[in-house]
Amino acid sequence: MVKKLVVSASVVVALLAFASVMQAQQVHMGVAQAGALPVGTEEPCILNPCLMYAGDFDINGQNPNGLWNGNNTVFGIVGTVYVPITVPKKFKGAKGKTDWQIGGLFVNELVEDIGLGSAINGVSWSIVQGNVVEGGNPAGGAVKTICSGTAQATTTPTGRSGFGLPEVTILITGISCTATLENGSYWMTLLPSSEAVLFLSDVEDNSPTNIQGPGSEPTDLSFFVSSFFGFPNFANTTDVAVCGNIGCDAFSAGVIGAAVH
Repeated sequence: MVKKLVVSASVVVALLAFASVMQAQQVHMGVAQAGALPVGTEEPCILNPCLMYAGDFDINGQNPNGLWNGNNTVFGIVGTVYVPITVPKKFKGAKGKTDWQIGGLFVNELVEDIGLGSAINGVSWSIVQGNVVEGGNPAGGAVKTICSGTAQATTTPTGRSGFGLPEVTILITGISCTATLENGSYWMTLLPSSEAVLFLSDVEDNSPTNIQGPGSEPTDLSFFVSSFFGFPNFANTTDVAVCGNIGCDAFSAGVIGAAVH
């Protein structure tokens, strides 16, 4: 079976054309996973603290793919993936509801090696909720921004690759999100700026490796926004026009912080 990055095909054509206050009694700080990592890698959700990680990209899995997620500073191409997050009412052992205190966000992306170190020149990020639906306006009043900002990121190779592109973890920590997230549905964005081409690694809905909680990333609820690619409003990533019915059920992303009762 031929495996390909569907959105990247459009990109190639384009490029050619261009020539806290924490209650101490009960705190969930994540659970470390067993198993040794490849040498030289560091995956934040293998370590504490982690509230949600959707799991690892697998090039040999079912319908692997990636979706443009970045601000390309050479060609001015911007595309943003909105990754869904479900905050549960409580974690195991808690005697009541719990809230999330966000300390960081990360994504795993397939990055074009352009001989410049594929440097990430900062990121913009957000956590939103509300009317994130097919055809919805990302700038509309029905979409509420809980917190957002810009940050400098660290990048670390995961040891994985796909479609000839190495994968890296793009991580931000110490972000300013004073609001706590209560039980409910949210979406996160983490948009890196780079001279390189970046694709957010997807994961399938068949229990990807190293998936973690207590939070979760529901499948088939991710959305893509990019005027360049013809999606000025929210387009579900399972739409044929977005990922060509190849993967994109969920994406390799995560949230770092603490769930406090």
